[in-house]
Amino acid sequence: MASKKVKEVVDEVIEKTEPVVRKAKSAAGTAVKKAEPVLEAAVNAGKQVISALVPEVYVQHANRQFDCADLAERCKEDFKAKHPSTVIRSCKLYIKPEDNMVYYVINDIEDKLGL
Repeated sequence: MASKKVKEVVDEVIEKTEPVVRKAKSAAGTAVKKAEPVLEAAVNAGKQVISALVPEVYVQHANRQFDCADLAERCKEDFKAKHPSTVIRSCKLYIKPEDNMVYYVINDIEDKLGL
């Protein structure tokens, strides 16, 4: 008998709260849809500021050109492949075109990649 009463109370609670939950989901969905353009605009503005502040840097040597941002990404990818669970906190590159190498130090761990 007690379990029957509990079931009735639970059913009543579900019946009363279900419309409220539906309304909350709908309102949240609407808020997210309204916020998406604002967030997208903020991200784009942030990208523009960053691109204005960060210069494109190239190294030219013996009729070859190396994009430093590309080299940094390659070094980070190499590091992540070798140390998958490590978060990158620092990154230094040493580009030596005469050796055809880029030496890097990430989180005080030294390694190298071919140019």
